[in-house]
Amino acid sequence: MVVMAQTVNWAVIMYKMMNSNGPDLVPGYKVNYFISAFFIFFIIFGAFFIINLFVGVVISAYNRESERLGKHFLLTDK
Repeated sequence: MVVMAQTVNWAVIMYKMMNSNGPDLVPGYKVNYFISAFFIFFIIFGAFFIINLFVGVVISAYNRESERLGKHFLLTDK
């Protein structure tokens, strides 16, 4: 799942999962099409939607703290 969340080579893993039949069975060629829907849903929902929510919360917290502490609270006198 880490590879899918990072969106690096997730298609390779999707095709390997599509070729799997089950435990102790010989793999076929693109037997399981429903797993591709899961992978695409996970990429759209997990990688893009959840990460955008996380980034939005971090930016919102930074803006809230910068208003509370002043505009240049990260700068020192030096």
